[in-house]
Amino acid sequence: MKAKEVVLLILIVLLGVGFHYLQDFKTSLDGWDLRLIKGQPFVFEENLQLKPAASVEILNAHGQVEVEGAEVQEISVTLEKKVWARNEEEARKIADQLKLLTTESPDRWLISSNRETFRKKSFTTSFRLTVPRETAVKIKNSFGLVRVSRVKEAQVENKHDRVDVFEIAGPVKVINAFDDISLMDISGSCQVDARHASLLLSRISGPVRVDCAHEEVELFDLRNSLSMESQHSKINGVKIVGPVEISGSYEPMSFSETTGSLTIKGHHSPITVDHLKGELKVENIYEPVKLFNIEGNVTVDGKSLAIKANAVQAEKIYLRSSYEDVRLEDFSGELHLELSHGEAFLAPATLSYPVEVKGQYADLNFLWPADQTCSFQAQSKGGEVKWELSRPYDEKKTNGTTIIRAFMTTDSTPRLNLNTTYGTIKITEK
Repeated sequence: MKAKEVVLLILIVLLGVGFHYLQDFKTSLDGWDLRLIKGQPFVFEENLQLKPAASVEILNAHGQVEVEGAEVQEISVTLEKKVWARNEEEARKIADQLKLLTTESPDRWLISSNRETFRKKSFTTSFRLTVPRETAVKIKNSFGLVRVSRVKEAQVENKHDRVDVFEIAGPVKVINAFDDISLMDISGSCQVDARHASLLLSRISGPVRVDCAHEEVELFDLRNSLSMESQHSKINGVKIVGPVEISGSYEPMSFSETTGSLTIKGHHSPITVDHLKGELKVENIYEPVKLFNIEGNVTVDGKSLAIKANAVQAEKIYLRSSYEDVRLEDFSGELHLELSHGEAFLAPATLSYPVEVKGQYADLNFLWPADQTCSFQAQSKGGEVKWELSRPYDEKKTNGTTIIRAFMTTDSTPRLNLNTTYGTIKITEK
């Protein structure tokens, strides 16, 4: 017999054996049997009434957990057993062996099942509870939705499925991965640890702490402080009361209608801030920073950072960047700008505040407000200064370094001081 014929015969035998055992073939994931041929599902329930306790803890896996607070005097527990089998009789035998377990300790109930005693788990277990509203709830689950509402406190750990937490009177803590998280109408503090899980936080009254990565974050109507550590997460925040401290990387971060201080540390992150009433501090590299309608001191510091700002009202504005352009329009406040290898466009709303610009290999364009005067000096080493106002300057010097002074009167130090090297300074009138 030739080698090819031998190989073909072996393949035929293996294929036949495979079909023979296919109906019983299983794979295992986190202790749960996934049948390629499961039969059909049959659903059974087990119900229990418990006396109230200060806290309830539920342990489960591969199934849903839903807890709702209500004006009740007892704890109602339902265990739903969904069993895959060839027929109902076979399913019922499995369901009868699958038991709801409770353990009582002072002021606490522990609720679970005996699912871990089964070697083959061709079923899911789901819990539904109704508890008094003053109950604190703790849940550990996986591979199934967790939903908690209208209780005193909530602590949830749930991986590989969604978490929904609503209308909680006190603190909330959530740990999750690989599915969405929604926290809404929380009166207490919130702490969230999420990986590969999109996050929605809305109408939170207490302080919020978030550690997240690799999914989108939506923040709306946060009424207390916010502290967030994120990686590769797109962040959008609207209507937040600070102080706010955010760090992120490689994804856009956007905030609007924020009250209180806002501190952002970005890494390759486009950053946009609109309508802020409070101090703003931004660190970033390699992606633009855009600021609109800011009422408060502003600090922006970074490398290769394009900066665009409009309608900034502050006592002090500090900007530093390189290799990208800076555009600042309709601003009022003391300005200190450091820029290298870029171009700056400055259009102040008023000349009532000092302006100091230090450029290296940078072009500076200054748009002078009409009918205003202020002591002024522009100096460019290795470049030129272009004066395009209708009113004349006081003096001009050129000797490798071009200097123009205007409106100096009795001031020994100019309030507007523009300096650069190997670039052009251009002063035009609005």
